[in-house]
Amino acid sequence: MQEEIINIKNEAMAQIMGASDVSELEQLKINYLGRNGKINSLIKKLKDVPVDERKQVGITLNLAKQTINKLVNDKHQELIKSLTEKREWFDLTIPGVKPERGHYHPLTTVLKEVKTIFNHLGYQIADGPEIETDYYNFEALNIPKDHPSRDTQMTFYVDDKEKHILRTQTSAMQGRVMKDMKPPFRVLAPGRNFRYEQVDASHGFEFWQVEGFVVDENIHLTDLFGTIDYVLKELFGSDVKLRFATTNFPFVEPGVDTYMRCTICGGKGCSFCKNSGWSEIMPAGMIHPNVLKTAGIDTKRWNGFAFAIGLSRIVNLRYQIKDLRTLTTPDMRILSQF
Repeated sequence: MQEEIINIKNEAMAQIMGASDVSELEQLKINYLGRNGKINSLIKKLKDVPVDERKQVGITLNLAKQTINKLVNDKHQELIKSLTEKREWFDLTIPGVKPERGHYHPLTTVLKEVKTIFNHLGYQIADGPEIETDYYNFEALNIPKDHPSRDTQMTFYVDDKEKHILRTQTSAMQGRVMKDMKPPFRVLAPGRNFRYEQVDASHGFEFWQVEGFVVDENIHLTDLFGTIDYVLKELFGSDVKLRFATTNFPFVEPGVDTYMRCTICGGKGCSFCKNSGWSEIMPAGMIHPNVLKTAGIDTKRWNGFAFAIGLSRIVNLRYQIKDLRTLTTPDMRILSQF
């Protein structure tokens, strides 16, 4: 399909450059960029492209559309200028070409809001590498050597010695921060993560996550519940419905899972929430003592909690987007709506 896109782009460029008047140019624009034009016909075929090729094909298609659109505008100005030089009459009241304006991606917009909420709670923002060591991603988080998440079929390893990986979770920032900072502290670490996942409406191999953790004296599970309740109500409003369930993560004890009533279907059930009416949004728990000990923190004095916000899921639930893959599409017709 890449070759077909390039051929249509080259064909359009040749015809546009050879247009002799405005009416011919407008017809060419309809032929290639109109609702039933050749470019939109290719966009409709995008769903048939293999998943591993779809992203690159989409980028090529979007660039071709932009190139044709720019060439039409440039040719239009050239034809108008030639009419003026010949002193032929033209309508000065015709509206000008409206330039495209950039704006924040919905992920960026929601991330800025999340940072603001946690800044008000006294959290510092930390950043870390996307190519992480096995130590910080697993060992420092009390994840045993034989844990399924360390398998090469679950994690993307970037060297043969299996010492460096594409991080699977921003929880890897816990060990890095605890190594350099002395408690008490409150830290928020947003970033991209990578896992081998079966891609569907609510899962992807690349996703954004916001890790948060607190280490202080006399931290209790109720402090964690209060933080989760406050943050999600700030993001979704006071009428948000939450429920908690026990779960198991090696780096927290006890562990809890936070579920929010699906805002896409209103709790009725859809593909995003797997027809349950509830979406997992914020796994959390009390930091396991082994994690603190590995970082050299005295567990007799200090304890804390940690949580992970699925930022991509929050964006979907915030804007009622039914498919997580919409957030990574290059289609400007979709992104321009936000």
